[in-house]
Amino acid sequence: MSEAPKETLKKSPTRGYLFAGLVLLVFLALGQLVSFLLEANSYKIFIGRLPVILSMIAFWGPIVAIMAGVFVWIVLRLLGFVSLEEIRIESVEQNNPTPAIAFVGTLIASILFLMLVIRP
Repeated sequence: MSEAPKETLKKSPTRGYLFAGLVLLVFLALGQLVSFLLEANSYKIFIGRLPVILSMIAFWGPIVAIMAGVFVWIVLRLLGFVSLEEIRIESVEQNNPTPAIAFVGTLIASILFLMLVIRP
C-alpha cells in the first residue's frame, strides 16, 4: 500500500472559509423563513421599512466610521503611539494587548453609537 503524496493531503484554507460562509448563509435563510412563517404580517412590515433603515445606515455609516477612526487615532496618540509600526511592535513583538484593547473598545463604542442613531 503506497501513501498519498503530502501535497494532496493538504486542504485549502479557502475551502474551509467557503464552507463556513455557506453554512452561515443557510442559517440566515432558515432564520428568515422561520420568521416569515411565524408572523408573516410583521415580516412584510419590516420588509416595507427596510429601504428606510438602509438609507439611515448609508447616511450614518460613513459618519460613524470617521468618528471611530478619529477616536482610535486620539486614544492611540494618548497612549504614546506615533505610527502604525510602533503599534505593531508593541502588540506583536512585546506581546502587549493595550493597542488592540483600545481599538476594540473604540469599535464597540462606535457600533453602540450607530445603534442609537439608526431608528426603524
